[in-house]
This record gives sequence, structure tokens and C-alpha cells, in this order.
Amino acid sequence: MEKELLADWFKQKLSEELGTSKNEISLESPIASYRLDSLSSISLTQDLEDLVGFYIEPNIFSEFETIDDVIEWILQKEK
Repeated sequence: MEKELLADWFKQKLSEELGTSKNEISLESPIASYRLDSLSSISLTQDLEDLVGFYIEPNIFSEFETIDDVIEWILQKEK
């Protein structure tokens, strides 16, 4: 999977969740700044699993500093 595809997917999902435009989402910002509740995090994780095709721990968004870090982890795991 390409990094650009994952980045666009995250921007789309986060903009939907936060009710903002994709242009306002920075994948280098701390994940905590998005203030995702547990239900949103679990839903996002499940959607991400569907996209990448492998299991992802539900707490992934508390394990990494930024979405960019999550993307890099996914790309490494796919190798």
C-alpha cells in the first residue's frame, strides 16, 4: 500500500469524524490533539483493518505520537 493512499484515507476519516475539511488535518499533529473518544478510535481501527487487511490492536492510536507514525508502522508491517 502506498503512503499517499493511507495519508488520504486518514485525512478523509478524521475530517468526517471531526466535522472539518481534509485540508485542516495534519498527520504530523499529535494524535491526542484530535480528541478521539474510545468509540471513535475503535471504529477508526476497524475501518483501518478493513483497508490494510490485517489485525490492528484497538489501542494503536495511544501507542503512537502522530498519524504519520501509524502510517509508517503499517508500511513496515506490510513488508
